[in-house]
Amino acid sequence: MEKKQQKKTKSSRGAVDAVAFGVQRLYDKSAPLLIAEALLFGAAGVLMLVRPIGFLTAITFMVGVGLVLFGLYRTIAGFVSSRGYGGGWLDVVFGIMGVVIGILFCVYPVGSIISLVYVFVLLFLFNAIRVLVFAVNMVRARFGHYVFNLIMAIILVVLAILLLVWPMAGAVAMVIWLAITLLMYAAADIYMYIELRRLKKVVAD
Repeated sequence: MEKKQQKKTKSSRGAVDAVAFGVQRLYDKSAPLLIAEALLFGAAGVLMLVRPIGFLTAITFMVGVGLVLFGLYRTIAGFVSSRGYGGGWLDVVFGIMGVVIGILFCVYPVGSIISLVYVFVLLFLFNAIRVLVFAVNMVRARFGHYVFNLIMAIILVVLAILLLVWPMAGAVAMVIWLAITLLMYAAADIYMYIELRRLKKVVAD
């Protein structure tokens, strides 16, 4: 009996040691990553909340630099292709266009932001009008939840018109929404780190 109890005790200790080793390994791998993510997401979220226009300007500048580099690459590749095989003039045209647009993004970041917002708002307005037409047809047919659909369609059209009048407000609202999302991710990382530390302490005890 004593030998059986000793075997059971050894096996239980071995299981506990295995669990403790697994928790320690998980903590060593995950803790630094969770802390780094929390700091990065938290700092980015706070910066975006404090300076949303500056963040948009920086992003636009980075996009402009990327467009210039890609445009130069495509232009050079087009010249090389046209010399060797012919037919590379299309790449040259699109490459030059990319360079020009990239320079405009770098030189006029605020105007570029507004231009991009106008493009997306026009697409949103088109979709909102389509939804409104569909809701009106549902009202005529008296089918489904036509009152709710009509109200939502009118709200979408009004929002699209407001964004056309104040495009920068829409861009800032988008940045604020992204900043809140990043702060929520940072909070989740901190919570996971705290729970992991508690689990490590429990296993160690």
